[in-house]
Amino acid sequence: MVYARRWRAGPLDAGFCAPPRGPREIADFVGWVGARPSSSRSCQDRRRRDTPLIGRRVRELRGRGVRSVHRIALSPACWGISEFHDWGHQIDPERVLSEAAAIGEGAITAGPPGFLPDRSDLARPLLRRHRLHVVSGQVHAILHHHETRGPELAHIDGHAHWLAAIGADTLVLSAIPERAPDAARPESLSNAEWAHLLHLIGSVEHVCARHKLKLAVQPRFGSTIEGPEEIERLLVGSEAGLCLDIAHLLIAGADPVEVIELAAGRIHHVHVNDIDLDLARHVRERTLNYKEAVARNLYRPIGEGGANVTRVTEALQTVQFRGWYTLEQETRLASHDDRPLGRISRSLEFLLPLLA
Repeated sequence: MVYARRWRAGPLDAGFCAPPRGPREIADFVGWVGARPSSSRSCQDRRRRDTPLIGRRVRELRGRGVRSVHRIALSPACWGISEFHDWGHQIDPERVLSEAAAIGEGAITAGPPGFLPDRSDLARPLLRRHRLHVVSGQVHAILHHHETRGPELAHIDGHAHWLAAIGADTLVLSAIPERAPDAARPESLSNAEWAHLLHLIGSVEHVCARHKLKLAVQPRFGSTIEGPEEIERLLVGSEAGLCLDIAHLLIAGADPVEVIELAAGRIHHVHVNDIDLDLARHVRERTLNYKEAVARNLYRPIGEGGANVTRVTEALQTVQFRGWYTLEQETRLASHDDRPLGRISRSLEFLLPLLA
């Protein structure tokens, strides 16, 4: 099994409305973030009752034909979805998929283990029902230990097989220090560990090629590849592509534009996000835990933080990036009453004209 736990997809009539199709249904639906309707109320009754309060500007932009020339996908992380049991309230996957279908452009990422069924023959019909396409999926692996080479490659191969089977085109790889949620990041790898890490990344490239996937290595805060020096060493020592995550680069002290210029045509995937730079500094200096910073709104709606997303996207367009822009705004929900769709909508309001 690729995933540790399995999620059961419910039937179409299990209390959830089918995702809306067309501008009018989307306009009626985008505001819905409520719980299951009673069996006596039809989906049309619910849409008439619930006044759409969020996503209005997104609908107006799309109504005027403002669509992204570039490709925008949505990450379940924007809805607070996480593999960590103590991350916060977890929204039902059906609701996430329905809202993503309503407000997005039909593309999502695979999410963490358990979000989609671990069997591709169950995941594919679920995605078809919501008219969604999975563009990428992330896998975390220990790459610098020789003794874990076999199990880690098997883990990556299983995930790559599943991603290819559900229609994804990119595997996003992050190098983790250990398989523990709060594992401390080593100060630096030895030359021998770096050599093994780079060699194993080459092996992962072959795995991805066998499954017809692109590989995008993500420099990520807290991973073994996070800052400018490590990114340069990765680029020099391997031919792997990169996943550019604006927030994680800034937290680690890297300038995303400098990374774009350094990597040029090797950027295969982009995580678009915006952050509070003051909170990011505290995380970088280890005076604030990353998880606590997320709870304090480390991630801001695009355009409302200090990341200067406009500058980054202009740099990406300069190097003729043609891959997916994934809205990847990690959030922690305190309860069922938290409604992340408003923040997602505000981010799309900023991104749609920017990438049009």
